[in-house]
Amino acid sequence: MLIDFELLIKTLFVLFLAVISPGPDFVMVLRNSLRHGRAAGLVSAFGVAFGCLLSFTLVMFGLKILFSYHLIKSLFSLICGAYLVYIGFMSIRNKAQHQHISGQHQSGAQLWLYFKNGLLTNLLNPKLYTLSTAILTYTEQQHPNLATNAAIVIGQAIMALLWFSAVSVMFSYSKMQDAYLKKERVINILVGFIFIILGSRIMFG
Repeated sequence: MLIDFELLIKTLFVLFLAVISPGPDFVMVLRNSLRHGRAAGLVSAFGVAFGCLLSFTLVMFGLKILFSYHLIKSLFSLICGAYLVYIGFMSIRNKAQHQHISGQHQSGAQLWLYFKNGLLTNLLNPKLYTLSTAILTYTEQQHPNLATNAAIVIGQAIMALLWFSAVSVMFSYSKMQDAYLKKERVINILVGFIFIILGSRIMFG
């Protein structure tokens, strides 16, 4: 089976925008890095990435089952599309909410605790499932094969690992943190417009 690279790139691009939008994972990785050192932040990033691998596998598997029924597929596409449009409008309206995070480097906690911290923050975030389901509904509408779905799941986990590792290393510096958070409003607007467009395509596609 050949991977549909066009669909893969489109899906990963939208998922990447969702990943870089400041949320619980971002704050948790940055805070662990600041308070306990970069190693703690990097291990937290691995936990988040592994959580993405598990959660996206569950979402993909669930959508495959649901989309085998035409009526459920149509209703689900309408609901998920409307949800993305709503999230898009809310993202555009929202002002930057996160502030500079400060802390002191500490030591003593085991790395396993930071990994578990990242894993549970990801797996227990209900918005992760609703947003990823809405985005991946568009993907399933294109009838991807198993290889494409596997590439999306693995690609998303790798993206999450790279992004949150960068957060741990670079954003532990106050200037980098400030520069990023100043752009939070722009990121919210960009993500909002893309979600509105994607949601509309899901509803009417």
